[in-house]
Amino acid sequence: MAVLPEEEAAEVEVLNERLKKMTGITDKISRSLTKLSGSAQQVEMSVQPILKQTGSLTALAGNINSGIREIDKTMKLLDLVKREENTIRKGPQVVGLPDYLNSVKCLSEGLAALQSTGLKSAEKAVKEMTLLLKTGSVQLEDQFKKTLAQDSTPCEPLHFITKKLPFPTFTPEKLKTIAVINEFLSSTIGTTATSQTQQAQSSAINIYADVRGTYISSSLSSLSQGCVNTATRRNTAVPYEKGDNGISHYAQALEGIFSAEYDNIQRLFKPNLWLKAYTQTTQQALTVFSNTVRQLNKHIVSFMITDCYLAFDVIECVTATATRLGTKTGEKNEFVEALKPIRQTASASFYEILEDLKRKGNSMASVPLDATVSDYTQANMARLRRLTDYQTAVAGLLISLGDKNWNSPYSPTLAANQQSFDVGADGNVLLANYCMECIDRMLEIIEAKGKMYIKKQQQCAVFMVNNVAYVETSIKRGGLVGVLSLGGGIAKVEKWRKKAVEEYMVPWKEAAGYLLDMTYTSKAAITVAASGSKPSLTSKDKEAIKEKFKNFNTLFDTLISQHKSYVFPDKEVKAMLFKEITFISPLYGRFWDKYHEVVKDKHVKYDVTALQSVLASCQ
Repeated sequence: MAVLPEEEAAEVEVLNERLKKMTGITDKISRSLTKLSGSAQQVEMSVQPILKQTGSLTALAGNINSGIREIDKTMKLLDLVKREENTIRKGPQVVGLPDYLNSVKCLSEGLAALQSTGLKSAEKAVKEMTLLLKTGSVQLEDQFKKTLAQDSTPCEPLHFITKKLPFPTFTPEKLKTIAVINEFLSSTIGTTATSQTQQAQSSAINIYADVRGTYISSSLSSLSQGCVNTATRRNTAVPYEKGDNGISHYAQALEGIFSAEYDNIQRLFKPNLWLKAYTQTTQQALTVFSNTVRQLNKHIVSFMITDCYLAFDVIECVTATATRLGTKTGEKNEFVEALKPIRQTASASFYEILEDLKRKGNSMASVPLDATVSDYTQANMARLRRLTDYQTAVAGLLISLGDKNWNSPYSPTLAANQQSFDVGADGNVLLANYCMECIDRMLEIIEAKGKMYIKKQQQCAVFMVNNVAYVETSIKRGGLVGVLSLGGGIAKVEKWRKKAVEEYMVPWKEAAGYLLDMTYTSKAAITVAASGSKPSLTSKDKEAIKEKFKNFNTLFDTLISQHKSYVFPDKEVKAMLFKEITFISPLYGRFWDKYHEVVKDKHVKYDVTALQSVLASCQ
């Protein structure tokens, strides 16, 4: 081992000494750290309970502060009655609607908040607040009612109908005020519970329906009474004509004022309340209308034959109104019950009309002496013409009644028990069938009465021709032409005319029979006749020709005289019959040309020109 220099040995010695000192210091530090760690644990164990206690105290302090705030808030709620009572008691007209509504809103919100606390100590305040809020609600309802009433003065419907003006609705300013009050009644006051909200909504609708319903009913009252008075004071000796009653104006007024009211309702209430509000508001006017219909129906039943057309008028006018209103409001059946009694009466009238037609026809004690149109025919055609004035209503009723069921008395019980009817039936065809049945029965009676009271066959035929012609003219000049063209009725009437004309032409055909070629008995005569030259007649043949001329002259003169004596009110009838009788002219011309030279002139009264002149005088 090498020996270190003394300097280096000394340095090593110094370093070793320092190392020993550092080791000692390290040991001391280690012992100090151990001791410090133990002290820290002791401090932590001492401080931890304090920290927990401090957290609890902090939470408690927060709760106390929150409680103080809630108490302060509750105290303010308890003071609401005192603060708002004066405003509520005075009412909206004194303090003004905006301030009053704010006061009501504060009370409503305060009551809801106070009730949510569940504090027994607040029960008295809740009770007082509830009572005060009810007072506010009552006053708001009264204000709502007064505000509605300000613009609910009854109007004069005819003013709007005749001038074709829309019925009045609320002005935007008025609508805004009403809407605000309605909103408070329906929402603000009723926010404490669902049942209260529904009650508040119902209350608002009830008030609205009461005020506006009275306005509508009062506005329409004059029209309602006018319809009844006009019907009961009408001369029932003559049939009802369309427009004789004011029902069309009544229906127009109902539609106009109901439609305007629905517009108001749409602007005031929520969509789910529109139909309810509309139904309640119009109920009063509908009740009056139903009563009006019942009174009209009672009158119609007493004068069925002359006034059944009033029933058709009511049904047609009101059904159209109901359809248009139903499309707008969604209420499809509001007029159904009201019209029910008068629909039954109208349905029963079809049988009654047929029976009256037979009854009056059978009791007819005479026919016109001049064989012109019978009053019976005129009355019945006017009756059928009136049916076409209400074609829509009549067609609908006949569909419900069913084809041919008009031949039996109407029974509401049977109608109610009828499970179904032909919904695909064409009401206009049924109307055509009904009208044609009436015409057939009428003409059968006219024909029978003509034969009974008119002894001359041709005059009886004239009677039928005139009456059938009147029927045809009535059809062409009125709404019947469109109806009867559907069911082949026009062709059926033409058959009656052809039959009557054939009856009239019977004696003329008899006269024509005298103009037929004679039957030659000699072979020579046949040969000559066949050659086209003048026939060579035996004495017997000549006598037969003379007799034919003589008989023709006598009958022709009689027919001409009679034809001129007949009265044809319709010029077309006279022209038609003239055309029919001129068939005799070519027959006579051929006969005269063939035989006038073989007999003496005294037997040939007319040459062809003279006969044509006589015929022409019949025009």
